[in-house]
Amino acid sequence: MSRIVRIGAAWAVALGLALVHVTPADCQPLASASGPTAAPAQDQAADPQVEAGRNTYKVKNVEVDLSVPESPAFTALGLNPETIVRPATPREFATSLLNGVDQQGNLQTGVAFDTVPYLVFVGSGLTLRDYRASTVARVLSRTSVSLATTKGSSDVDKSVKLAFGLHATLYDSEDPRMNNDALLKCFASIDVFRPSSPLATDLEAQRAKFERDQLQPQAEACREQFRRQARWNGTSWIAAFAKTKVSPTGLSKDLREGTTTYWTSVSYGFDGVPGLKDHAQVIGHARHLQDELIVDKDLPGGQEIRDQTIAGAQFRGGTTSFALAIEAAYLRITAAGKPDDTAMRLTLSAERRLAQNVWLTVSFGGDQGADASNDNGLSVLSALKWGFAKDPAIALGPQQ
Repeated sequence: MSRIVRIGAAWAVALGLALVHVTPADCQPLASASGPTAAPAQDQAADPQVEAGRNTYKVKNVEVDLSVPESPAFTALGLNPETIVRPATPREFATSLLNGVDQQGNLQTGVAFDTVPYLVFVGSGLTLRDYRASTVARVLSRTSVSLATTKGSSDVDKSVKLAFGLHATLYDSEDPRMNNDALLKCFASIDVFRPSSPLATDLEAQRAKFERDQLQPQAEACREQFRRQARWNGTSWIAAFAKTKVSPTGLSKDLREGTTTYWTSVSYGFDGVPGLKDHAQVIGHARHLQDELIVDKDLPGGQEIRDQTIAGAQFRGGTTSFALAIEAAYLRITAAGKPDDTAMRLTLSAERRLAQNVWLTVSFGGDQGADASNDNGLSVLSALKWGFAKDPAIALGPQQ
């Protein structure tokens, strides 16, 4: 336990240093000449700049650096920092690194890679208008696949776990690919390329310099302005599935079938409630894990196969750059030869945007159950997440 406390204290200091860098700009939306974000589509439908942008720009052009979703594969392994999975529109590509102490008190390290296949193969040609017009395109563009691996880092737990996950965002009221009128108007305000002379022999060099020095920096400024104004706390619904393989010894020859997991989450962003609609969110979550391998020195034989059902809720408050969350989850645990047990998991977590497309999540929590084997001490988990698109730049725009 002393090792767990030392690790927890170290992470608390690290998180405190990260929070020192929260600036007033992170807590206030930027003033914008291009109007409020997420205006209803019907209010802006006649705006020629917005209409031109929807016909020209692709879904990749409006990628915004909001929080990177939790990896579905880490969720299946029970190693996301937060038990309650928050609905969010996935990035085309994302990577997560995990480090910390799990609910059984074992040190864990892992890496996950997530991608959206539809955007990888079709996204370069999918316009915003096509995206808005097709429900199927929207669902496919918000469906990610995930691969992850974790390894126990102590003598007690030497297991290696592999996971494959599938995650679909079925509804997202604040999808930036839908609610982007302000961003498109900002793009439209960027100057067009004008050569120094119609007869210039270095036209391509001038064009490249314009894209590098003016177009792309101004486009990134538009995205950052839009990010700060965006509502991070929309009303959303996700559904997901994942499958794992486990080697209790850490050897490939001992790899065997592991947990099958299903889950869903629904979030509510207090739409229209003054004081809460921009800074708060409540999330409900349900999950079922079948044939979960638990490695714990206090168990007979050091391990156990369980089925587990989780239901819980999270309250989240913050801005587009920083959030705090408190969650409570009810766990029902079934294992062969033992009576069913219930436990309550309480977790406090924080998420901070460290740099462009880089996010850190840290959580502290623990379980308390009727069975002593489910009455665990402090768990400390962290995930460092990167989100990126294959081609986020914009071309020379619809103005030409």
